[in-house]
Amino acid sequence: MSQKTKIAIIGAGASGLFSSIMLSSKGFDVTIFEKNNKVGKKLLATGNGRCNITNQNIKLSNFYSNSNISLIKNQIEDFSYEYCKEIFNKMGIEFKQGQNTRMYPLSLSSSSVVDILEYEALKEGTKIELNSEIVDVRYEKNQFILNNTKRFDKLIIASGSIAMPKLGSSESGYHFAKKFKHKIIAPFPSLVQLVSDNKNLDVASGVKIEAVIDNKRGDFLFTKYGVSGSLILDISRKISNGLQSQKNVKIVVDTMPDFTYEQLSDLLTKRVDRLKDKELNLWLDGIMNKKLAKFIILNSNIPSHIRYAKFLSQKEINKIVKTIKSLEFNIIDTKGFETCEVCAGGVELSEINLENMESKYQKNLFFIGEVLDVDGDCGGYNLHWAWSSAYNVALNMKRS
Repeated sequence: MSQKTKIAIIGAGASGLFSSIMLSSKGFDVTIFEKNNKVGKKLLATGNGRCNITNQNIKLSNFYSNSNISLIKNQIEDFSYEYCKEIFNKMGIEFKQGQNTRMYPLSLSSSSVVDILEYEALKEGTKIELNSEIVDVRYEKNQFILNNTKRFDKLIIASGSIAMPKLGSSESGYHFAKKFKHKIIAPFPSLVQLVSDNKNLDVASGVKIEAVIDNKRGDFLFTKYGVSGSLILDISRKISNGLQSQKNVKIVVDTMPDFTYEQLSDLLTKRVDRLKDKELNLWLDGIMNKKLAKFIILNSNIPSHIRYAKFLSQKEINKIVKTIKSLEFNIIDTKGFETCEVCAGGVELSEINLENMESKYQKNLFFIGEVLDVDGDCGGYNLHWAWSSAYNVALNMKRS
């Protein structure tokens, strides 16, 4: 009986666990090395602890890369939402639809996903070594040698990115990739909160509304440092990328997207006639959060001597309408790698054979998940890429 092909996987996150299940079930001798004291630490935090496992609407346009994103077209199409659901259902994870087309486990608990993935991996024969950080990798005599002692026929780098270091993330995957001559696209934060220099932010801090930016609609949260919410996460990649080459980037927010300029102007004009003796903040209080009303007035540059609605001219009303519909924020930074959900950047895609995720520079070396230069929109797309790339490497893995 021939000896089993030995595969090492660095990282027991989403892609590492998922690939280990399929590889072990195919008869490979698989060992996962995880630097943390538990598996799936970052996975536990996804979807605010509910695990936004995938999305019903999986399209190439939901993914980004500094390379040619169409390189992963086949991976996205081959591992469809339907197939993803089928695999997870077989493992015992039922799906529940959340906001829009976002999909969660029926339990609405990330821990149930992690528990089942770990159970399935161990059941199929995967060995999981916790508190086992790999600091050195080299290739000699057709084998990978990890930390100078552990020998394997094949190596899969599933170490993720440097997003959320408090959850044990690291840049080890980038270092290993460089060692085998791969180019690293400099990582930058994505799905991240944005920092603004607006001096009135304290006034509206904590207010959450539904807003529109660049034709995208979602939750928008005012904070002391700037802005957050699902809408901000959706646009943050573009803003974060822009900040790499310039000091600041402006965003324009429609805080009342259900009204046109004309409708809002008409409403406020009528309120002046009807509520003329009210102070400006109270005059706006009937149509929006009172903290937001104060923030809007402060940002509309209404002369300080105008305290009551009856003194507003049409020019001032137009200023307020414009501020409500086109509220500008000067973005000077992001909250960085400490809080970002994913990183853009990573191992250059064109240097990977995407038919099986193998390095073009080193035989039997593979990269999957977030360590690669692929990131997705908020809403389950980044986890779907983890599952998709893991599925692809396992499906096409050949014996030594």
